[in-house]
Amino acid sequence: MTTPDDGWKTAELRAAEAQVDARAKEAQDLANRLKATPLPPIPPADFKAIAQQVERAAQERDAPAQLKALKRKVDAGEFTWEDVVSGKVAGDPDVQAMQQENVAKMKQAFQLLQEGLTADEIMQAQRPHRGPVDDDGDQLDPGIFTEDKW
Repeated sequence: MTTPDDGWKTAELRAAEAQVDARAKEAQDLANRLKATPLPPIPPADFKAIAQQVERAAQERDAPAQLKALKRKVDAGEFTWEDVVSGKVAGDPDVQAMQQENVAKMKQAFQLLQEGLTADEIMQAQRPHRGPVDDDGDQLDPGIFTEDKW
């Protein structure tokens, strides 16, 4: 970074410029190594298996409203679950609503991670509750008579 008229530069400024030059060279060397490093191939997504998981989730009685809306469209033959998970119908308003719900959950999960919760705690917090639970967190059948119903 020296020029013919750089006599005005202090020793500290010259040292700082030398550090910048060294870091820039390190960054360029790293970029060159990364370009030369082959990446492992990305396995193709198994849209059929993912679609089956989404379909099972949509059949749950406590499925989110957005997922139930998609199920009605799939049941009506407007598109398939594979169309949904592969992105073929990403422009559909109900697909977009479901994606927005998922983005909101991811943002919430990220915030909880920053607050120190574990992944298991976050998953438990985001899991829909299907009814009353006992002291151990196990689901109870809503038809079971328990002391708290006296």
